[in-house]
Amino acid sequence: MEEALETRQETVEQEASAGDKDGKKEKKSLGREILEWVLTILVAVAAALVIRSFLFEPIRVDGASMNDTLVNGEVMFVSKLDYASTWLSLPWQSDETKESMPRLATGLGAPKQFDVVIARYPGRGDTNFVKRLIGMPGDRVKIEGGYLYVNDTKYDEPYVSDEYRVNGGSNGLSFEEVYIPKKGDTLTLEYTDENRNRIGVYVNGEGWGWRGISSEAVAADGDRLAYHKDGKLLLNSEDITADTEKIVSLVGKEFSLEQDLYFVMGDHRNNSNDSRAQGPITRDMIVGHVRFVFFPFNAWRGVE
Repeated sequence: MEEALETRQETVEQEASAGDKDGKKEKKSLGREILEWVLTILVAVAAALVIRSFLFEPIRVDGASMNDTLVNGEVMFVSKLDYASTWLSLPWQSDETKESMPRLATGLGAPKQFDVVIARYPGRGDTNFVKRLIGMPGDRVKIEGGYLYVNDTKYDEPYVSDEYRVNGGSNGLSFEEVYIPKKGDTLTLEYTDENRNRIGVYVNGEGWGWRGISSEAVAADGDRLAYHKDGKLLLNSEDITADTEKIVSLVGKEFSLEQDLYFVMGDHRNNSNDSRAQGPITRDMIVGHVRFVFFPFNAWRGVE
């Protein structure tokens, strides 16, 4: 009997010892704790990036260029599901580097005329601008007497305050009809005067009077031409703006545009840095669709 009790006591002690060992195994080391926290943070950051890139993003209005539709300081809900362009760049990269990185067009739909969008401009990196999409690829756009005409159709634009229709401001309001190039249009360099002293850019045989075309064009022999808003002319990524001989050799050569272009403007027509100054933008410069304002909470409303 005593032997049986001793055996039972030994068994209990062994189980208790095993439990202590198991308890020690379950206790996490400081290194493991830190690793788990780091992994948790990385997963959270990755999830946030996916949400901002492919689902939605809150963006704050900065400035008066969209008055009275949007007011400075309001926070917008910007949908990426409708359509977006994700830039595969990092925050600390330079604007020039960011613009040279690959871009991924995403979303379930496509931009529509008069959508309020988040746009970016050549030379400004990933700086966001909120504007209204006025001209689609292939449209002819002009403003006359403060009113918008697209393909000869006049639009009253009820979202534009009458006080913003009068001429004035740093960029003015009225401009003659301008064509918005589309993919497949023919781009050429031609002499603009009888003395053959000046060379201009032509789209489908018509003089292009805007600041520049950011979309690249390609010739049948593979040469690639890009005419930027700052007046730079690039041939196969080489700046030939000051190379008169090379420019002259391109006169009359046909290039085909590779991307559609879009024309954006602010609703505050007297106070907006938009396509009137920057020129049309490519599809990958449209990074989201503004759907509604959610802050301040008492100003909650949809954006049409």
